[in-house]
Amino acid sequence: MVFVTVWGGTGYLLVQFSGMQLFAVVLVCTLIALLPGILLYTVLARVMTRYDSSMSELDYDPAGQLGYISIAAADGAVGEMKYVLHGTMRSIGVRAESGQSLLRGDRVIIVRTDKGIAAVTLFEREMEQN
Repeated sequence: MVFVTVWGGTGYLLVQFSGMQLFAVVLVCTLIALLPGILLYTVLARVMTRYDSSMSELDYDPAGQLGYISIAAADGAVGEMKYVLHGTMRSIGVRAESGQSLLRGDRVIIVRTDKGIAAVTLFEREMEQN
């Protein structure tokens, strides 16, 4: 926008107050307008990207997250768990990986997700294996 404004203003001044040909006016205006256009673009690009952190799909993968069961799931049924990811409380449908029942309040770890349903294992059982 700065380029167009400077280009138009310079063109108006050159056409009104100089005897230059139209082609020369367009060429001079283009050269003059490039400098502030490039300068403002450079400044804005630095300001806008200073605090930019690109999102990665792996940053939002819930596998390995520790949470607790908020809706119980008995005998392979689907329940719900809550967990914190990047400072936000989230919930996801869960099913026990080995088919055991999940009681409300059990601490679980997400092993993998498939079509929006997480396969989980009990945290205490995971700690006993290590």
